[in-house]
Amino acid sequence: MASVQGIGGVFIDSLDAGRLARWYEEVLGIPMEAHPNGRDYFHVFTTRDTERGDLRENPGFAIYQAEEPLAERGRGFTLNLRVDDLDGFLEMLKSKGVEVEGEVLVWERGKHAWVRDADGNRVEVYEEVVA
Repeated sequence: MASVQGIGGVFIDSLDAGRLARWYEEVLGIPMEAHPNGRDYFHVFTTRDTERGDLRENPGFAIYQAEEPLAERGRGFTLNLRVDDLDGFLEMLKSKGVEVEGEVLVWERGKHAWVRDADGNRVEVYEEVVA
């Protein structure tokens, strides 16, 4: 039976794609490239295929210039980004003026925290606990 195997990509519409791409680059450190169409931005992450062991370019992360008005405070989704040092990452975000929402959740599978990007979208940052 066919099943979902992971995230193939995250695609965000923005009223100001350039501003939002700069936020992800400057605040979260994700290098964004201008799309050949001149309006959108993207980054392709390199991951390892667990079955074959080889590297692949996936998932993709893209910010598209919106064609129509968007909701005032986010669009009803959360972007989850895995980080290698949640505490250090949160300190870096705070130094850039980013407010962490609520308390950091720590449990047997990892540590989670939430912030908002420049468009008000919810972003979860997550450090996996490796047993």
